[in-house]
Amino acid sequence: MNELSTLARPYSKAAFEYSIEKSVIEDWLKYLKYLSEIIQNPLAKEILGQPSLGSNELVDTILGTYQEDIPTAFENFIKLLVENRRLSLAPFITRQFEALKANREAVIEIALTVTEKPNDVQLKKLSSALAENLKRKISVQVLIDKDLLGGAVIQAGDMVIDNSIRGKLTKLADSLNT
Repeated sequence: MNELSTLARPYSKAAFEYSIEKSVIEDWLKYLKYLSEIIQNPLAKEILGQPSLGSNELVDTILGTYQEDIPTAFENFIKLLVENRRLSLAPFITRQFEALKANREAVIEIALTVTEKPNDVQLKKLSSALAENLKRKISVQVLIDKDLLGGAVIQAGDMVIDNSIRGKLTKLADSLNT
């Protein structure tokens, strides 16, 4: 199972990146979910698994099941899966696509440690810069630490940006000691 997830990852990432670029995330998720349903349907498995069915016929059969016109890009995605014999990965690709979508829409918590509370303009500027840089929605929690001497420490998950005077002095002392 883990191996199948690994094989599906490049396809789900490529599909997700394309859907972001073209602003069609919801559409692609819908198409992927339907493709997964087809692949997991016992009758469809029997039909699609026939050795006499060539790649083009297989793609045409799948496309014929969609109730609506699907974009050429998604048709090409199905063709790619068929040509690379990765059609069975559709459920894994769909789950990973959903996880990427959920991750993208999630709000990231930022801990901002400063010596004194910033004003609303400074906080808004920092929030928008971080949101643009991290490509996520931001929620900032301000922590006061008088020991910093000045500057700020920004922590987002396991990423830390230490732009405090104390941090700079520590780095300077470390470089002098080596």
